[in-house]
Amino acid sequence: MAKLTVHVVDWTPDKMPALLEGISRAAAKLGVPPATLLGVAALDIPDHLVEIEATAVLD
Repeated sequence: MAKLTVHVVDWTPDKMPALLEGISRAAAKLGVPPATLLGVAALDIPDHLVEIEATAVLD
């Protein structure tokens, strides 16, 4: 089981194709985890534009 949370600075719907392409590449290697996308004003380091949090439970 896995879950992804993605925080994207200055999110706009026109960025969705690029995000989906990246998720598709990851899913091809890892499987398709549930995901949440959050648009945010800024992250803790000004130069960072995307933050990804991943949680996995291994049996």
